[in-house]
Amino acid sequence: MSDTNASVVGIYGSSRKGGNTDTLLDAALSSAESAGANVQRIYIRDLDFLPCQNCGACAKTGVCRIKDDMVGVYEALDTSDVILLAAPIYFCSISAQAKAMIDRCQSYWSRRKYMLKLEPPGRGVRGGFITCCGFEDDRFLRCTEQVVKTWFHVMDVGYAGCLCKTGLDARNDAANDPTATKDAAEFGKMAVQGSE
Repeated sequence: MSDTNASVVGIYGSSRKGGNTDTLLDAALSSAESAGANVQRIYIRDLDFLPCQNCGACAKTGVCRIKDDMVGVYEALDTSDVILLAAPIYFCSISAQAKAMIDRCQSYWSRRKYMLKLEPPGRGVRGGFITCCGFEDDRFLRCTEQVVKTWFHVMDVGYAGCLCKTGLDARNDAANDPTATKDAAEFGKMAVQGSE
């Protein structure tokens, strides 16, 4: 796939507007745009949606019965070539907002894989994960990343990798760290171009 034809959705999964997670994803998406990609931005914190109700409806229809702001998220996930999720590490996992969105993707599990056994789209979609934490090491990355990798697996999205920046705690730490934003920009370019 040519980078000039790529459709990229960037999902902002932090509760803090303009913080480190936003800064890193901004850099990645700006780089993707510079490479010619068409970029859509979704701010989970601004959406109004329920958490998964475990009602079982999607096991019968393959579609979530709840019609709220997640409908637009589903549309973006279904039409993008690259999915970039950015979420901070909170208590060894991603933010509550990002996790609630992932939980609402149960319908992908139902219709594409294990319940209805419908064929996956097979569009060669790639997904990447951008995260940060206040710790000076990535001791909690493994369990956090596993949530995101599982989400991509359920949606049949190839995992392009993770960018984890440590030691970012105060609101402007990423903005004041040129290495962090440079690495994020490179990550965005890599995700669009499909290189490992």
